[in-house]
Amino acid sequence: MNQNFQAIVQETAEDNSSNDQTFLLSGALIFFNVFVMLFVGLYWMNPVIHEFISGRPLL
Repeated sequence: MNQNFQAIVQETAEDNSSNDQTFLLSGALIFFNVFVMLFVGLYWMNPVIHEFISGRPLL
């Protein structure tokens, strides 16, 4: 019984790196998605930012 418990603990410790990578990738994806949404929203709604990026005034 004790050996089975130790084997489960060891497997959990080994799989922890995969779990950490999943959280890191998910966080990066969410951050990138929010950044793109803010950028597009500001580009479409703010005339100053639109003109700065495209060089043309917002119609």
